[in-house]
Amino acid sequence: MDYKVFQKKLIESFAGNMLMFGLNLFMPMVLTRLYGADIFGSYIYAITIVSVTLLLANLGMDMGLLYFIPKTGKKYVSACFTINIATSILSILALYFLMPESIHAYLGLVWLLSVEQLFFSIFRARQDIREFFAIKGFVYIGGLITISALLYTLRGPLEVNIVVAAYTAAFCANIIYFILCKDMFGKLEMHKAFITYSMTIIIGGVMGLLINYIDIVMIEAMMSKVDVAVYKVGAELAMIPSIFLTIVNTVFPPVISKLYGEGKIDEVRNMYEKLTRYLFMVSSLVIGLILIFWHPILSLYGPEYLDGKMVLYYRAFGQLINASVGSVWYIVIMTGHPRIRLIGVTTSAIMNVTLNYLLIPRFGIDGAALASMVSTVFINILGFFVVKRILNAKVYYII
Repeated sequence: MDYKVFQKKLIESFAGNMLMFGLNLFMPMVLTRLYGADIFGSYIYAITIVSVTLLLANLGMDMGLLYFIPKTGKKYVSACFTINIATSILSILALYFLMPESIHAYLGLVWLLSVEQLFFSIFRARQDIREFFAIKGFVYIGGLITISALLYTLRGPLEVNIVVAAYTAAFCANIIYFILCKDMFGKLEMHKAFITYSMTIIIGGVMGLLINYIDIVMIEAMMSKVDVAVYKVGAELAMIPSIFLTIVNTVFPPVISKLYGEGKIDEVRNMYEKLTRYLFMVSSLVIGLILIFWHPILSLYGPEYLDGKMVLYYRAFGQLINASVGSVWYIVIMTGHPRIRLIGVTTSAIMNVTLNYLLIPRFGIDGAALASMVSTVFINILGFFVVKRILNAKVYYII
């Protein structure tokens, strides 16, 4: 393993993820101030439903590509994109008949964003981190912000402006992804091993999506779109402690797959232990700053967002635990144990849904954040001990 190359890719991942994080914090500021918290909340709700559906559109094939490309090259790429067309159409039709009319305008994004996920796996597997984030940051998110602002000046605060901006930006980004990855497409091939792996991933992924998104869906059902917007901003800010884990997770998984497949378990263990110790130190420092400066941070979005204080606190603590155990579930998946992840995330998802149902009526968005924190802590502590067993790792020397 060339550690200099790995360090270079970590730096590229750091730059790309920080760009994404900054743009994802900047976007709510712009859209809320131009269109109001109600329209922005409507957009967040629709995008959340679309995001939940992406797993069904991809059937776990994005993770399948991430696992298999380091081993088999481009063998399954064309088949995955072809299957994605059919599954995206079926997913869109299901949402059209099952979900409220208010999100119908966004349904085409199911295909565009699921295709982007497949491309992301290709870029990650090939370690082309910088190129992917440049396109996603400047073309997709930057385009969404810019086009939304431009249409606002021409047509006023209409939600359809955001819809048009989202489609335009996503379509342009995917065209560029394809141009850069066209060498990965060839004849259609599929194998039982790929299907079995991906199907196990999708079931666990559905449960993972419940952990990540069910709070927003239930807040919208029980409260208001303004509450959705306030909660979303608090939850996004709370991701700050785990941004460094995301940086590692962008680069580390294909490395795990390759090294573990070659029998270099000691090398995987040493990398995991060192990276996780660094993650703990950096994340602890960042969460301390969040606890101190929560008021000026939330004030940037408007006075109504100050109600998200406890959302920020609860979610940030959960993400601190997430960062402190490192890339545990990627290690589980990339070492060929997706069924263990399935059991863990299923248990955590049931816990999250149950707690949201019990706590939101009583505590509002704070209850949703508390539910998310509890389920996040559970799934990550569980993953920590699973990886300890797989790699015989001792991240913190004693455990």
